Amino acid sequence: MRVLIVFTFFVLAIVSFVACEGAPTKNIDSPEIVKTSGVSEISPEEARPAVEAAYSQFVDVRTPEEYAAGHANRTRNIPLDTLMANLDKLEKNEPVYLICRSGSRSKKAAQILVDNGFPQAISIAGGTEAWKSAGLPMQE
Repeated sequence: MRVLIVFTFFVLAIVSFVACEGAPTKNIDSPEIVKTSGVSEISPEEARPAVEAAYSQFVDVRTPEEYAAGHANRTRNIPLDTLMANLDKLEKNEPVYLICRSGSRSKKAAQILVDNGFPQAISIAGGTEAWKSAGLPMQE
């Protein structure tokens, strides 16, 4: 009888350990909108929760002049033609959200990031024009 109790306890301990071992963790400060690696494209509405998170990387790849004329809130300006020289300013292991005027340059920028070892680069479909049309926060 005693052997059966010890055996049952042992089995329960192993099951409990294995069940807890595989529990996923999630960084609550950085919502994971895009689950695939590589280049992705999402709408401004889909991007908003992620780019408003505390530690998001939201990059406007337009020229400094375009950026100064108005840009989505919380973006930082790294023009497409200087992106390669500024890769060290971005965290490689976190998603990078990219925006331009209409979506073309941000797709190019996303591909550059992926080609340089960034696992997730997300282009905002329609760019700043779509962001503004959706009524999302802008800095003028």
